[in-house]
Amino acid sequence: MLILMATGSLNSQVTVSKANSHYLFYENKPLILITSDHHYGAIIDLDFDYIKYLDYLADNGMNLTRIYPGGMFEPSDKYLPGNPLGPRPGRQLLPWLKSGQPGASKMLAEPGKPSFKYDLDKWNPDYFTRLKAFVKLAHDKNIIVEIPFFNGMYADCWPLMAMYHVNNIQNAGQYEAKDCGLFTTTDKLNMDVIKYQKEYIKKIVTELNDFDNLIYDICDEPSLQGLPDGNIIVRPDSLITPWINVMKDAFVKAEDPLPKKHILGQTVQNLSPDLSGEQWCMWLPTEYVSPAERALKLDYSRNKPIIDVETNYFGMSLTKSAYSAEAVRLEGWWFILGGGAGLINLNGEFYRGNESGGKITRTQIVPQKKILNDFVNNLDLNGLSRFNAFGVSGTGVLSSGLAENGKQYAIYLFHAAPDKEWGSNFIPDPANYCDTLTINNVPASSYIVEWTDPASGSIKSSEMLKWKGGELKLITPVYSLDIALRIIKKN
Repeated sequence: MLILMATGSLNSQVTVSKANSHYLFYENKPLILITSDHHYGAIIDLDFDYIKYLDYLADNGMNLTRIYPGGMFEPSDKYLPGNPLGPRPGRQLLPWLKSGQPGASKMLAEPGKPSFKYDLDKWNPDYFTRLKAFVKLAHDKNIIVEIPFFNGMYADCWPLMAMYHVNNIQNAGQYEAKDCGLFTTTDKLNMDVIKYQKEYIKKIVTELNDFDNLIYDICDEPSLQGLPDGNIIVRPDSLITPWINVMKDAFVKAEDPLPKKHILGQTVQNLSPDLSGEQWCMWLPTEYVSPAERALKLDYSRNKPIIDVETNYFGMSLTKSAYSAEAVRLEGWWFILGGGAGLINLNGEFYRGNESGGKITRTQIVPQKKILNDFVNNLDLNGLSRFNAFGVSGTGVLSSGLAENGKQYAIYLFHAAPDKEWGSNFIPDPANYCDTLTINNVPASSYIVEWTDPASGSIKSSEMLKWKGGELKLITPVYSLDIALRIIKKN
């Protein structure tokens, strides 16, 4: 079993940085998490080669991945062929053991074979072997694994779940697609489901306690309910919050007797109650451009790491607007230089049989993520915070910034319009631009002023500036879509 255990050689597990609580801390240093990620099914899809996938991430400087551990998955090939969160029939690997009783959904069995129901009181050892092997390999490759236990439910997903009454021998989950995913403590139909949800959390937390490279969150979009007619309704916070607290208590109770304590979060600003002020909610997952922008504006003062755990789905955009590698780059730089602690670019070019991504991933998306990672890690994260004491002249220019006043500045400028359909991404507006940036109250000192091309990582200009103090005006080099400024005080 040694191969499935953490080595114990790490100096620390992932926690919140004491020096700057807007960032995480791991192996004795503050941490920025940046990745381009598959659709979360690396464990539950038996046909997804997670070794090849993790090898690719590690070889290209990505340090984060997200997995759904079985509380929610999708019909086969939903969204795109090979979607790992939608395994082929019978190739789903879930935490529960199958019984010898037939009658479960045919989508849970290989074609021509009987579909046996799950026994929610028995665990599947093959699942936990694969789960721990994945987390161990990620640990060895310095990749953090983010695990949300649940996701808001869709009508086409609920009839496949182990906790749907047709699919388990306990007959738990006595409600149908029109009421899918009753994440509530007030409906009697959900009482037996809650029991098994709590046990599911306890089992995963217990099995993975040895590992340091983990962060958890309770439920992605818990207020979401997808109806059979394709519409979506959002349940009120008053209905969802008690259920979240029950799941949080299950997590805390499970970890209480165990040696290691991992950080827990809950989605903010997107189909979820905002529980950012709760002490137990130690980091804040958010999603897409508009919710992420609200999270940075409304929740940054909570002094907790904010991580964009899901962008628009590259390769299978959820909107009708243009969604390109350029749009992926813009949202990443904008969010991280706006104060974010991490970013997951959801990427449809990672799929079953294509675990190293497609051409655009390999030539643009991932290399540009690495450029962003390198840019930010050349700053002193301990001193940084959101910064907006600057202005930019120019039409259609958007921006974000970080600073430690008088010591270091990082400002990102780009030309785009927000998607107006969902607010999920930016629509790039390339041309030839030259803007004037004015930074307020820059203390007198000598500074290195450097402009970087985020697409290539090349330095467009660099100069030593001996500044007398006050309002600093800088003119950008000519650029076509986006540009990043780094100013460092010369010691």
